[in-house]
Amino acid sequence: MRKRLKELLISTRMRVLIFLVLNVALFVFSNVYSIMHGLKYEEKFDDVLTKYYTINSFMTTYSNNTSLLELYFSDKSEAYWLNYVNNDAKVKQLLKQMVSDAKSMPVDSFLLIQSIKNTYGNYDDLVHSPVDPNQEIRRLLMIKQASNLIMEYTGELLETSLSYGTQAHEKMKGNMIMEQRIALVMMLVVAEICIASAGYMIKRVLDPIGKLSDSVDEIARENFDIEDLPEENADEIGRLNRAVNEMKRVMNRIIFELNEKQVMNQKLHQQKIRIMNSEKMLGEARFSFLQSQINPHFLFNTLNTISGTARMEQAKVTDELIRSLSKLFRYTLDNKAQTVLLSQELSVIKSFIYIEKKRFGERLRYFLKVSVEPGCYYIPPFTLQPMVENSIRHGILVQENGGFIAVCILERDEKLIIKIIDNGVGMSRNMVQRLTAGKGGSGKPGGSGIGLVNVLERLRFIYPGCSIRIISRISRGTCIEIKLPLEECRHA
Repeated sequence: MRKRLKELLISTRMRVLIFLVLNVALFVFSNVYSIMHGLKYEEKFDDVLTKYYTINSFMTTYSNNTSLLELYFSDKSEAYWLNYVNNDAKVKQLLKQMVSDAKSMPVDSFLLIQSIKNTYGNYDDLVHSPVDPNQEIRRLLMIKQASNLIMEYTGELLETSLSYGTQAHEKMKGNMIMEQRIALVMMLVVAEICIASAGYMIKRVLDPIGKLSDSVDEIARENFDIEDLPEENADEIGRLNRAVNEMKRVMNRIIFELNEKQVMNQKLHQQKIRIMNSEKMLGEARFSFLQSQINPHFLFNTLNTISGTARMEQAKVTDELIRSLSKLFRYTLDNKAQTVLLSQELSVIKSFIYIEKKRFGERLRYFLKVSVEPGCYYIPPFTLQPMVENSIRHGILVQENGGFIAVCILERDEKLIIKIIDNGVGMSRNMVQRLTAGKGGSGKPGGSGIGLVNVLERLRFIYPGCSIRIISRISRGTCIEIKLPLEECRHA
């Protein structure tokens, strides 16, 4: 009984193995046969074409070389001679290849190549022989005769090679037709054998596997109320059927247990969500409580009172400073939108620059150029102020003589372009790379603070298609150029 089971176990394996080996062997044999013969003919044809191409290249290159030599003899220009020498090296290389190819060519082609080689040797000796003024004309005539003879030999060689190539092609064409017929017969035989063996495999192996696959699909759709697969066979398929039947029973039991656990997990998850919502509401309540401790209206009223007192005392500068500070403070606390009008940002910049100008006097010079309608575009709040402040703090005011800062805003190529330029101490290349990578600076002179990095990161988040470029040179200044999509800036 045990021996019988072993024989049945091996039988399916052997059937599949024999089927695969037989089909692969037949397929490989037929393809190798076709490929080898095709490569053989292709190699022969390539050899003929290569030799013909070498001869033609020699003829063309030698003709060009002859023209260069005639120009040199007529003009005696060193440039023509150098061109001739360079081209002559190519001629000799091609002639060397022709001599090498002649070993496998017909006798008449071999003799022509030897004649070309010998004549070219005489030609080269005449060209490089010492110049005797009394023999110059005679030497030129001999060079011309040798050149004409080489061209004549080369032309004959081309005709001979073409004739030989045509004959070889006709012969190969006939052989290829015969090989194609043989390959076709082989393919038909292989196809018949494959079809017969495939029919056998379908009946003995694939049909049982198909039934097994259908049962597995039903189980995958969570349909466990299906008929058990037959388990009487002792081969691999019979073992698979028994395993699938057992898997079906086990999965049915596991799914029932998982459903019970899922109900419990859902209840636990809902409880966690309620706890998290409670904690969130508690945190929001704490934040609202802390926020309510600062009454911005009280601060604004106080600043307005101080401003009114300054006007009564005719302290115009103090009044204007307080108004600028109040505007900055109100803009900071009241602005909760993701974007604001560009005109609002420019108003804040002017207030900030006014305060800084009063603090540092002539050490700070400011230039603003806006070539767009600021009331038509939106940008994130506090985009300009941190960059201007960074230029003043870390670029200009660390210099003894101060410097200037320029803000330029324009539109070009469907982009809103913002430039912040200063002639401060500048930044190192490493610092520029850190800023571009969003790592910020050290806060030292010439560095860059966290505020600038925050602005750049916000712009990248809001406008994924924006372009940010920082150009800086030590002791020369810095330029920050931001390009925002124009269409996105037109909408709040």
